[in-house]
Amino acid sequence: MPIFEYECDKCGSVFEVIITKERNQIPCENCGNRDTRKLLGAPAFRVSGDSATPGIEKRVTDYLKDGKFSEATRFADKAASMVKSDKVKRIADKLHKKTGI
Repeated sequence: MPIFEYECDKCGSVFEVIITKERNQIPCENCGNRDTRKLLGAPAFRVSGDSATPGIEKRVTDYLKDGKFSEATRFADKAASMVKSDKVKRIADKLHKKTGI
């Protein structure tokens, strides 16, 4: 299922939502306000098992080739939190050490 980030117009809180079906209004998790907006960015997906590791490695490599070090680190951190793979966690740790981010 896709995960999207939203921002509340009232309190400024940024939160993630797993979208199971198309909804127009997503209430803020912090204050309950319904004036929220979807932030631009690549959606993330929860994937079980180690079958996602090659795709994660490729996406991190693509970010690095484009010089997008903070995006690569952020993506690797999210992937490590969603996928039970020691290899993905090592990738995220290595990025933090090399980039200092």
